[in-house]
Amino acid sequence: MTAWVPEIGDIITAVISLACRGGEQLRIPRVYAALSDLKGRDVLLSGLYFSITGAVCYSRQIDETLRTLVEKRILVLTGRDTLEVRDSAVEEVRVQLRKKLPSATYRSLKTASRRFYGKIFPGREGSLDPPPGGRPSLFIKIRY
Repeated sequence: MTAWVPEIGDIITAVISLACRGGEQLRIPRVYAALSDLKGRDVLLSGLYFSITGAVCYSRQIDETLRTLVEKRILVLTGRDTLEVRDSAVEEVRVQLRKKLPSATYRSLKTASRRFYGKIFPGREGSLDPPPGGRPSLFIKIRY
């Protein structure tokens, strides 16, 4: 298998596609904020550039990637600043990534996508970050 040399747009696409489920709505400002927060914690996202003016966080790289995902019909613009994830399109991207990437790279992207999901939808299942003010539990919950 050849080495994957991704562009930042490929990484953002992979993170969003692996994180989100069909029908979920993403607010664009939250996408910027989540990726900005993860930039300092995740090596895969370290190549992102942001322009921060006051409380506004903007990235041309993210904007171009989101526009491309809308053009490819992976995301659908449902409001002025809201995108909806298309279920079938996300599944196609996931299958392509799984086939194309080495397992270590795929796992790294899955980890980044879980963190992204936890930032976009706080309190929902999928986040690897510990809850604010608390530390992660050493016990694993087992469901029967």
